[in-house]
Amino acid sequence: MSADSSSFEKGLNLIANILNERNINELKPYFANLDQPNQENAVPRGRVANIFLILVSEGELVIRHEGGEDISIARLMDNGYPIILHEKLVSAWRRETLEMLRHHYDTYKDNVNKIRGKNDEWHCYLRPFQGGGKRTEQKSDVEKQEKSKGKNEEYIGGLCGECPNCMIFGYAVKDENYNVKSRIEGDLYFSTLPENKSVVVRTFNAVDETTHTTYIPTGGERTGVLFRLSLIKEGTIFVGKVAIKDLSPAEFLLSLYSLVNTTRIGGVKSDFGKIKVIIPNIILCEHEVSSGYDIFTKVKDKNDTTEVVRAINSYLSENFKNCKVYTNTDFTPNINNVIKSNENEIIINAWKDSTNFKKSIEKFVNAKQSP
Repeated sequence: MSADSSSFEKGLNLIANILNERNINELKPYFANLDQPNQENAVPRGRVANIFLILVSEGELVIRHEGGEDISIARLMDNGYPIILHEKLVSAWRRETLEMLRHHYDTYKDNVNKIRGKNDEWHCYLRPFQGGGKRTEQKSDVEKQEKSKGKNEEYIGGLCGECPNCMIFGYAVKDENYNVKSRIEGDLYFSTLPENKSVVVRTFNAVDETTHTTYIPTGGERTGVLFRLSLIKEGTIFVGKVAIKDLSPAEFLLSLYSLVNTTRIGGVKSDFGKIKVIIPNIILCEHEVSSGYDIFTKVKDKNDTTEVVRAINSYLSENFKNCKVYTNTDFTPNINNVIKSNENEIIINAWKDSTNFKKSIEKFVNAKQSP
């Protein structure tokens, strides 16, 4: 790699190393060149990396969704299969990305601040607020109207609106007249085994701090409680897919790195939630291909990771020959090895690219508003 190569080309070379691709020209059509602001990059341009995932529970999981049930079940083919919504994975993925960015910032603060064009401390964090609660930033007119209607909305505050995390996963702009949509999209992650083989019910207790008992009297104040949770069994395999769209090579590498190092999802992470992320297949294409459900139908009732990987790779290689299909038993070791040895340069370039992406959006918006 030449010393004067652009960050775009350097990033492509690293991706080529991960994918074992000998010609980086094969990769160029599927990634955004954000070395400079360009308003054409503000809109989707058919550059999609389809990442096929296997999530293996390495401990019991508490996976709750809206609706009151401990575990969401998809009724398919006369059976019920546990599912994980994309929001459960992406929330943990986004937090992992922020942790990486903060760790890097502590060491390379001056470099990052120079890219930001600011000398203040950079902060970015997910901070939900229930409607009517304390919030530091000014509410928009729309939010005020919603509150006046009695709606109990949840807001996300504390996002900086400038870092790679915000520009990749999206955020609602407070001061400008546009929002930034996530460039990472996903759907459902399906357990390969039905609920009777992948779910266990356990009983827990919450001890009263005063009486040190779980005794509950028939009347009066409750002291302690017994309760049950439905948990995903350890060793359960989930399959799914994410579509990563119009990222620069550095943004893509950062996203892959934080994804494979996301180690816990769901609730009560201090006790539950340990997972392993496996990436057996990456398809580069001008559009999104396949889905979590599509992959599930090919691996249903399989409980061996090697068999699941083989079935996924065989199906995708045979049916999507019009795209660039890359297979492996697991790309995770390649991702960690290649990116770890280039981590500082990748994150610095991700900051530069995200800054240029924001400027590209602003140029696009301003051009549309001009008479």
